[in-house]
This record gives sequence, C-alpha cells and structure tokens, in this order.
Amino acid sequence: MSQSILIVDDEEHIRRLCSEILKRESYQTFTAASAKAAVELSRLQHFDLLLTDIGMPGMDGLKLLQTIKDNQKEIASVVMTGYGTIDNAVEAMKLGAQGFVIKPFSQEELVQSVEDALERYRLFRENMRLKLLVPLFEVGKTLLCDLHLKSLLETFVRVVLKETRSDAAAVMLVDDRTNTIKPESCFILPDGFSKETFQRIEETFGRWVLEKKTPLILADEDSLTNEMKSFLHQSGLASVVTLPFVSKDRITGILILCKKHGNASFNQSDLELTSILCGQATIAIENAKLFEVIETKNRELEDFYFETVNALAQAIEVKDVYTGGHGDRLVDLAISIAERLNVSDEEKIWLKYAAALHDIGKIGVKETILTKPGKLTPEEYEEMKTHPAKGAEILREVKFLAPVVPIVYHHQERYDGKGYPSGLSGHQIPIGSRIVAVLDAFDAMTTNRPYRRGLPMDVAINELRRHSGVQFDPQVVEAFLQVISESPHTA
Repeated sequence: MSQSILIVDDEEHIRRLCSEILKRESYQTFTAASAKAAVELSRLQHFDLLLTDIGMPGMDGLKLLQTIKDNQKEIASVVMTGYGTIDNAVEAMKLGAQGFVIKPFSQEELVQSVEDALERYRLFRENMRLKLLVPLFEVGKTLLCDLHLKSLLETFVRVVLKETRSDAAAVMLVDDRTNTIKPESCFILPDGFSKETFQRIEETFGRWVLEKKTPLILADEDSLTNEMKSFLHQSGLASVVTLPFVSKDRITGILILCKKHGNASFNQSDLELTSILCGQATIAIENAKLFEVIETKNRELEDFYFETVNALAQAIEVKDVYTGGHGDRLVDLAISIAERLNVSDEEKIWLKYAAALHDIGKIGVKETILTKPGKLTPEEYEEMKTHPAKGAEILREVKFLAPVVPIVYHHQERYDGKGYPSGLSGHQIPIGSRIVAVLDAFDAMTTNRPYRRGLPMDVAINELRRHSGVQFDPQVVEAFLQVISESPHTA
C-alpha cells in the first residue's frame, strides 16, 4: 500500500506542484488550503507524512505541526520555508519535524526531503518500539507471575487500555467445551460506554473471530461492510479491534478495544504491542486455569486430610464426655479470630488442625481423671498438665502435621509466663497457641459439667476481660469478643 502525504499550503500552485511530483513517485497525496482544513482531515484519516508551509494566515505551520501530532502520534513531517525563515525551520525540527525544504525547490530536493524524513521517522519509530517492548516484557513477566485469573485479567486489560490509548477495553473468555463466550468477562468501561456495547460486538464479530482465529480491525472505512459501518455509527465508535487469544490452535479468549471519534485510530504499533501482550496473556491465562485446577484438587485433598484428622479428634471426646463437640466449636471460631488478626493463610491451615487436635494428648490421661466430677488432687492435676506434651509427641509421628506440634504443645501457656509446659510469655507463645488458649478457656467456662452448670456467656466474657493481658493475649481476646458479638450463636 502506498504511503499517504498531507500537503498544506495556502498557495494553490504550490499544493498542486507538490502533489504532482509526489504522485509520480507513487505516493498517495491529499491537500489542504489552510491549517484548519488540515486538522479536520487528520481527524478523519491517518497520514504517513505531513508536508506543510510555515508561513500561512491564521494558524501557522508550527502550530499545525503541534496540533497534528496531538491527533496522530505516529506521523513524519517536513516543513517548507523561504530563505528568510530558516529560524522557523529550526524551530520546526525542535517540535519533531524530520526535515525541511527551502522554497523555491527542485523536484529532486522535494522528493529527497520526503524520502529522508520517512526513513528518519521509520528508524525513530523502530527505536521507540524496541524501547517500549522492554517494559512490556516486564509487564508480561508480571502477568505470568499472577496465578489468580480475575486479577490477571484486570491487570492485562488496564495495561492494554493504557498502552493503546483506547477509550474502553474488555476480555471475554471462551468455554473450551462449547466454544462460546463465557459470561464472566473483565471490562474497563469509562463513562459513555456500557456492557451492552461490548455484548453487541461479541454477537456481531465474536463468532467471526472464533471461526477465523484472526484479528478483526474496524478502522479503515473503505474496507468495512455496511453492517460494520452501521454498527460503528450507532455505537458512537471510530474504531474497534478484536484480537483472539490463540493457544494450541484454539481460541481461549477475545480482547476488544474501542476508540471514540476524536481519538486517533489504532495503528500498526498498537497492533504489534497488543499482539505481544495477548501472546503473553494467553500463556498466563492457561497457567492460571491450571493453578485453579490444582488449587481445587489441593482443597479436596486438604478436606480429606482434615476429615481424617477430625475423626481422630472425635476419639478424644469419646473418652471425655463433657467436651463433646468441643473441637468442632473451636475450629470455626479459631479461623474467624485468625482472620481478624490478619494471620497468614498457611498459619490458618495449621491453626484449624490445632484447634481440632489440641487435646489429643488426653488419650494418655486416665479416664478417672478426665471424668472426675470434683476438684483434682495435686497429683491428678500434674498428670492432666502432661496432655499438651503427650499431644505434641503423638503429632510428631505424623510428618505433614509438623507445623501443628508447637501450637498444641504451648496451648496451655499464659501471657504472663506462668503457664506450662515451658513458661513462655507474650509473643514468645505461637499465635495459634494464644488463640486456642482463649477459645479453650471460654468453652470450658460455658460448658456444663456434672459438678457445675456452665457459666452464662456474659459472665464468661467478663472473666476473659479480667484475665486479658495476664492469662490471655489481649489482642486475641478483643478479636474473639468481636467475633461472638457478631455471631453469638457460634459460641
């Protein structure tokens, strides 16, 4: 396709002369008699080069050069000037012009100036493109590191929206089984756009892209069908790009980019950069999908492990009939407290096991002590105090429960350091142990025993408050009280 040149001069014979010379060199030429007319043309059509006089009535060539470059970022330029205005030509070069020609000029001088300007701009654009690719590859690495599909799509769409200066963007994923667009899509919809617009694009052009597996670019009016032109007109859009994500010869998603009238149409650089990002996003999306499958399998395996471990915890409650349901009650509350305290996801997993298993050491305590209706003797109490250590010893035999061992071992420590078995204090005590300690005490206070009825909740809450900072971690107590105030039936 021949390169297009916009010629601007208020003198008709200059415009005609330049046009004839450049047409003979196989350029496509357009002319404008004023800077104002040239600006209007630049809003309707892309030009490869602007050839403009500097001295014109109204808006001069320098101002025109600035305005055109605002509308079309990628355009080479040559200014025409007389001998007396060389300073203006230098100023034009500072504004980004690639060359100038001095009037009167010969045919050879004009053609050479245009060719040199186009070549300089080509090299400049190539250099800029390479510079731009470096950060885009960095973005690509970011995408590949994000294994959560929703945040991955949001990051991708925002990057593409910024890099292409689009007015709106969306990613629509394709169902592998039905080869249809999924309803869960990621949209960036500034004011003036609606999801209905994108849904119409999907209905009108999505099937075409799915079948052809190639991009569909709605920008060049001459190449559009009447249906496409009608759609753009009705939607208030100047140009639309629909790009497929292709993985192993199948479409996994579609990117939609839109620009309104007044915004420069998509250019080759936009398509190159977007294609690179789409390629990286395709790999990232496949990784995220695989990660979701693995996560699902891990959750299923985790549930199986926990159910098995919980069954072991039930064996404890068979021996100690007064704590029936004790472990189950603590698990849910422990996780709620941990979320309030911003405990890590990994620590929450081990806390769940610890809440269920913290009393497993009671298997090694005599049943007569566990079920004794009255106060324990000092000897009996000393034996009861061995259950954290016995529990830790049992759990050490199960390798995958290794992180649970210290939580169980220290769950009878006190915040003031007067607990057992190690006499740890404050934050020396594992956070899981501090959480279990509060829950264990509260559950013991509110559970009915043969020698006493369980305390009313308000009394037990006052006891926790009274011992906060002494026996219990005050932050854990506060978090626990917040949890039960919102869901009092859980305690």
